[in-house]
Amino acid sequence: MRISIHQETVSPMIAWLKEARERGDRNEGKLRAILSMPDYSVEFRRYSEPNLPVCGICFEEAVDFFLHFDEKDYENPRLASKKESFLAFYHDLDSRIQKMQMLENIMPEDLQLVEQLLKNGLPDSLMAEIDHFTVLLTVSIGNSMGWPYGEYIHFDVANLDSLEDKDTFLHVLAHEIHHIMFSRLLPEEMSPRQYFFVNFAFEGLAVHFCNNAATPEKPSKYSGPMLGMDETGWEFYAQQHTELIQKVLDDGEKSKGLTMEQVDELISGYEQFTFTSLKTGETRTVLQYPTYYAGCCLWGSIDLCLGKERLFEVLTSYDGFPDAWEEARQTLRIAQEEKRVFHTWERKKK
Repeated sequence: MRISIHQETVSPMIAWLKEARERGDRNEGKLRAILSMPDYSVEFRRYSEPNLPVCGICFEEAVDFFLHFDEKDYENPRLASKKESFLAFYHDLDSRIQKMQMLENIMPEDLQLVEQLLKNGLPDSLMAEIDHFTVLLTVSIGNSMGWPYGEYIHFDVANLDSLEDKDTFLHVLAHEIHHIMFSRLLPEEMSPRQYFFVNFAFEGLAVHFCNNAATPEKPSKYSGPMLGMDETGWEFYAQQHTELIQKVLDDGEKSKGLTMEQVDELISGYEQFTFTSLKTGETRTVLQYPTYYAGCCLWGSIDLCLGKERLFEVLTSYDGFPDAWEEARQTLRIAQEEKRVFHTWERKKK
């Protein structure tokens, strides 16, 4: 596996932001020229895709955001969500961009960790297809840490402070590559119910295999901590674990009688940056959707208990999901009573 890092837009955008902060100079012509650079063009192509998560930001909205982010509010929910974190970045530019140094010394042996995580989480047949990916670094107008798109893995320089160190970055990188390869597994035709649950597998399995996340019902895949995820939000979901998992299962049953468009609408309720607790009614802003958490529990349990081969057999045919989930759930209950450990690979931190 080869990784290239593109960061050509970062220096000119940081310089533009410093001019804006220190001299009040927000030169719109310079800004438009920066946002027209090739790396940003990839970003806007991705944001124009209507069926991808965290999209819906056009070039002109980006220009307006950079010109006015500290003096106006935004109707676009993506930009509204971005504003607070971007202001923190803007007022702390020098220390925040130091985080980029952890990407400058990525060595070939570092990629062995990424490859091992992917090997654990993908069918062997797909590993042979992994070749070259481009890590795209921009000061982003999106409200996501990053996303996969084509051969690109995007990371928002404004959000790099949330990554503790290079090791965490490598796990997040594996997560994004997992998305790209996982999409190649899915059948073109799916029933509404299969489509509903596969949406949870998309994020949930990347979290399970690459971020080492656990839930009260599912242990972590490896020994060691969860990496690259918002721990506060994860704990919020864990507090309502029983209610959340049951809601997903109930909605999955409901999806059998829906059209694909109705299932999309149903799923959209789980793909929001605010979530209201099913247990207490408290509403929180979350960095990861409920699909991450519920998918990690439902599909990760099948991997831990029944193995990767059974997991992907169920994913691609799907008919066996209810039985596989129940079998895994019962196995985990017995294992917890017997204090058995499910870690399948000793993850070593560099």
